[in-house]
Amino acid sequence: MPRRPIGCASWWSTSVGERPSRPTSILVVSNHGAIVGGGELSLLDLLRGLDRDRWAPVLVVPEDGEVGARARDLDLPVHVIPLPSLRRLGPGSFRSVKALTRLARATDAGAIHANGSRAMAYAGVAGRLAARPVLWHVRIADRDRLMDRALCAIATVVIATSRAVARRFAWAPAKIRLVPNGIDLAQFAPRPPSAAFRAKLGVPPSAPVAVSIGRHVPEKGYRHLIAAAALIERAKPGLHWVLVGNGELRSELEAQTRRLGLGSRVHFTGWRDDVADVLALADVFVLPSEREGFGRVLVEAMSMSRAVVATAVGGVPDIVLAGETGVLVAPADPAALAEAVHALLDDPARTALLGVAGRARAEATFSLGAHVDAVERVYDEMLGRVAPEARR
Repeated sequence: MPRRPIGCASWWSTSVGERPSRPTSILVVSNHGAIVGGGELSLLDLLRGLDRDRWAPVLVVPEDGEVGARARDLDLPVHVIPLPSLRRLGPGSFRSVKALTRLARATDAGAIHANGSRAMAYAGVAGRLAARPVLWHVRIADRDRLMDRALCAIATVVIATSRAVARRFAWAPAKIRLVPNGIDLAQFAPRPPSAAFRAKLGVPPSAPVAVSIGRHVPEKGYRHLIAAAALIERAKPGLHWVLVGNGELRSELEAQTRRLGLGSRVHFTGWRDDVADVLALADVFVLPSEREGFGRVLVEAMSMSRAVVATAVGGVPDIVLAGETGVLVAPADPAALAEAVHALLDDPARTALLGVAGRARAEATFSLGAHVDAVERVYDEMLGRVAPEARR
């Protein structure tokens, strides 16, 4: 049967429509060895969901950590190859490119999948040297103009997780494939809250609860959330806030809550693995981000039938339909955030309807199965097994 080149001139695929006789190896390169946010969780979900009859993923992490440990739990081969900072290129950088090139050949990788910009810089060069097509998976909407153009030039295709991320590459539409993240809808199925869990967190039995999940870093906007919490406390005392996450600003945020007299109302839990149980406690879910490429936690909350209040930034409007599945407000505006949360707490019927609509949207648009199918189609496209998607 005829064969044709895809991506790189010396790499050849099976014919379009032909199912491989054995799983095709995909070399997946992660930006991080630790789980620093939703990007790593989404990558692990993808690795778990890939059809093992068709794909044999091999994971590369820059250092051992939770990402590699969870991948090993999935019975995936994991290799540790350092990815030195692109600001400090040196002999170690060239050794890493050489190691990735050698691994791509040793695993007979059909393609390389880079999760993040630093991963793409190394994977892109290794892909050229090993003559393999390279997929750049982009989850952040913030532009890095010179780096974006350089990495996009050596990528065979770019996955953008939202329209906001895709706009980062407005000058290269032919390479962009819009593939939103997906979650395990069964894991985040609606459930009644646990009274014992509520007590464990220190939340009174009848108190209303707002939940937020995210890194405690400037762009996540938590200082505005705490300012909004103070406004709500003055207008309608008694709302408890459960904040799941951690980061460089945690001590500063804790000091802010004490300064505003909210020490007993705001509960900092750190990172937790039982996020679904936390979401089950929520009367409303709040995302106060100033920048957001996608917003995986929004999908998780909607899947749990929780009404959402979020800032209209980045990829958030791709997820939350204003007035239908949640409420969108301007970023860095504590008064608007407080007003939206207060309004939902005062209208349980509307809150319930938003939650039901959110679950329906999660099922229709953000399932893990749909996400995996879309990524697998991009793999097939790179390998010449299906025709390219229409440009979006």
